[in-house]
Amino acid sequence: MEAAASPSGLSAPEPAAAGLSAKKVRLRLAFLSALGHGFLESGQTTRQTEEALGRYGRELGLDGLVLNSFGRMLLLEAVTRDGATVSLSGAARSLDAIDCTRARALERLAERTVEDARTWADSAAAHGGLTAARQEVERLRDTATPWWVVTLGLTLLAFFISMQLGVSWQAWVAAALVQAVTSLVGVMIGGLRLPRLFAIAVQSCAAGAFATALVQLGFVDPVGAAAAIAVNWLLLIPLPQVIGAVTDAIEADHLSAMTRVASVAIAAGGIAIGGGFTFALGEVLGMAHPRLDALPTLPWYLVLVFSALGAVANAFANGGRLALVAPAAFLGVVTGAVNQFFLHATGLSAVWANSLSAVVLGLLSAALVKRTGYPYQVLALMGITGALLPGIPVFFGILQAMGGGDAAEHFGTAAAISLGIGTGVALGVHLARLRWRTR
Repeated sequence: MEAAASPSGLSAPEPAAAGLSAKKVRLRLAFLSALGHGFLESGQTTRQTEEALGRYGRELGLDGLVLNSFGRMLLLEAVTRDGATVSLSGAARSLDAIDCTRARALERLAERTVEDARTWADSAAAHGGLTAARQEVERLRDTATPWWVVTLGLTLLAFFISMQLGVSWQAWVAAALVQAVTSLVGVMIGGLRLPRLFAIAVQSCAAGAFATALVQLGFVDPVGAAAAIAVNWLLLIPLPQVIGAVTDAIEADHLSAMTRVASVAIAAGGIAIGGGFTFALGEVLGMAHPRLDALPTLPWYLVLVFSALGAVANAFANGGRLALVAPAAFLGVVTGAVNQFFLHATGLSAVWANSLSAVVLGLLSAALVKRTGYPYQVLALMGITGALLPGIPVFFGILQAMGGGDAAEHFGTAAAISLGIGTGVALGVHLARLRWRTR
C-alpha cells in the first residue's frame, strides 16, 4: 500500500474518510490485530494477511489503514478525525502451523463482523460488536484441530508415503506406528511449551528409539526401520515454510522470508539431534548395518493411487474438512502423474522433475483458490505430501549413516529437492498471478 513516509520511518496513512475518534480507531485496530495474528498462526502468508486486513479495515471505516509486517510482527496504523496517529503492534505465536478449519472460521467471523458493522446504530452497538468479535477471535486462536484427528491423518499419510518407497509391508506399518508415537509425544510435550528446536529433537529421538525397538522385537528389519524414520523426518520438516519463504522473497519481504527460513533450519537442527541419537543407539545395541542395493519399482498407477491417498490423509491432518478431500485427491493424482512423466518419459533427475512438477502444482493451486476457498499454500501442500516428498534420498541417506558411510550426498539431494519444490510452487503461483493481471 503506497503512502507518504512518516517521522517514525513507517508509511503514514491518509486521513480516514470516516472521521473516527481515537477510541473508535483503536477498537477497530485491536480487532484487526487479533484477526491478523490468527491468520498468520493458521498458515496464511504475510501478503494474504495484509490483503485481508486491508479489505476488512476499509469496510470498518479505516480507509487510511497502513499495515507493516516484520516476520511474526504485525503493526497497524490509522489516523483519527483530528489527524492524530493511532498504532497497535503485536506478534503471532508461531508461523509453523496450517489449520484450515481455524482459518476458515476466522474468515467467516471477519465477514460477519463487517456485515454487522453496516447495521450498528450507534457507538455503543459498534463497541459491543467489535469487542465480542475480538473475544471470539481470541477464542479461535486458542483452538486447534483435535489432536486425534491430526494424529490419525499424519499416521495415514506416513503409511501411504512409505508405500511409495516400496520396501515391505512391515516397513509401511512401522512408518505408521512411528508417526503415531511421534505425534502422541508431540501432544504430551505440548503443554511444556518447549522451544521448537528441543520439541522437534524430542520427537525425532522418540521416532528413532521406537523404530529401533521394532527392530529389536523382530517386527521389522533395519531397512524397514530406516524407511519408517525417513518418512517421520520428512513430516517433521515444515514444508509450508519453505513455500512461504520463497514467496516472501519474491515479494521483497525479506525479513519474513528469513523468519521462515530460520523456522525450517530449527526443525532441521532438531532432526539432526534425533538422528545422532538414533545412530548412536543402533551402534550401542549392535544392530546389523542395513543394506539395500535398489528399491522395488512400483507401477505408475499405484504411485498415483498412493499420491491421492496421501494427499487426502494430509487434508485431514491439517484441519481440512470433506470439502478439501476432492481437491486434495485431484492435486495428488495430477502432481504424481506430472512427476512420473518427467522422471520416466524425459529422464530428468529427481531434483529437476520435482521442481518442474511443483511449478505445475503452483499453477493448479492458484487456479483452484476461488473455486475451493482454500489458500494456495494449503492446496499446494496436498500435492507435495502426496507426490513430491524426497523420501528416497532421505531413506538412502539414513541407510548410509546407519552403515557408517557418508550420507551427505543423499541428504544434500533431499535438501535440494525441498528447495526446488518450494521455489517451483512459488514460481507457479507467481506466473498464475501475472496471467490474471494481464487479462
